Amino acid sequence: GDNPEKRSAHLQVIIDEAKRLADMVNDVLDLSKIQSGTQKLTMSSFNITDMLRHDIRRYQKMLEHEGYTFIFSYDKEAFAYGDENKLNQAVYNLISNAVRYCGEDKQILVKQTVWDHSVKVEVSDHGEGILPEDLPYVWDRYYKADKTHEGYTIGSGLGLSIVKGILELHGCTYGVHSCQEEGTTFWFLLDAYQNHEIMDKK
Repeated sequence: GDNPEKRSAHLQVIIDEAKRLADMVNDVLDLSKIQSGTQKLTMSSFNITDMLRHDIRRYQKMLEHEGYTFIFSYDKEAFAYGDENKLNQAVYNLISNAVRYCGEDKQILVKQTVWDHSVKVEVSDHGEGILPEDLPYVWDRYYKADKTHEGYTIGSGLGLSIVKGILELHGCTYGVHSCQEEGTTFWFLLDAYQNHEIMDKK
């Protein structure tokens, strides 16, 4: 039959699926560039607090009807040194991962802390957590902590390997800690800039 509503729903499914495949291809390309060493970083000083704020807003808009809550806490406006686009992609993938595994309360927490010469970024959820024996593998390609879980965003399964690749290109310290039933926190440290004067000299 020629039901416009049905047709539009079918079209939306096709569009979503095409987008998912395109994202997946891009993820594979990104990962192979990172792994083959052809991925070049464009380094600059940027306001990482703004970047995090912007990422969280994007997610809030996308998921506002799904009952998710995003909580951003930061100690002060901070500037970091790195490839802003790539780091943005890393943070976006970490938030995406937290959304997928965030558990009953649908809360995702993003926290920024400035230490001496570094900015620490943490992305946490209150999901069921990752088993200690699985933790070493969470960064691997196509690894899924929970094989049966159909999350809101079905990614390519490359999200965390891309995060790892980007952080390693930056020489960042990063990690993950998780407790059964209490949730999971992914974190990384970036070089911080103390003030604008230093930034201008770069």
